[in-house]
Amino acid sequence: MAEFTIVSDTNNTQSEIKTIFDFLSDFKNFAAILPDDKVENFEYTDKQCSFNIKGITPMTIKLVEKTPYQTILFSSEGLAKFNFSLKVLFSGEANACGQCQIEMSGDLNPFIKKMAEKPLSNLVNTMSLKLSQLTFN
Repeated sequence: MAEFTIVSDTNNTQSEIKTIFDFLSDFKNFAAILPDDKVENFEYTDKQCSFNIKGITPMTIKLVEKTPYQTILFSSEGLAKFNFSLKVLFSGEANACGQCQIEMSGDLNPFIKKMAEKPLSNLVNTMSLKLSQLTFN
């Protein structure tokens, strides 16, 4: 297996970090940062969400740890060949706009890693951009 870490672009948020943090801490809202055209069968509970990304196996994401207004750490579950962690990082003051970034890390078969790096980079960049563009009244 080959370890990997993919870091998204850093994006300036359109809303206060506290508001975005609280929004993303609720699994019913996780779909808001996923690529609309690639995700299907999104379901959630208080502790996890599951969905299919077209062309990839179904996945379940669980909340591992939250550091208020700084990081949210999620991890995958039940994927035989692809386990990963997804860390959402915020920088700036909680009650002001700031910056967000998403980091994915895990282990993959070296052959699959080579094929998956570009789509996974696109995924984390899309998620970070969508997160930064969330606006609340």
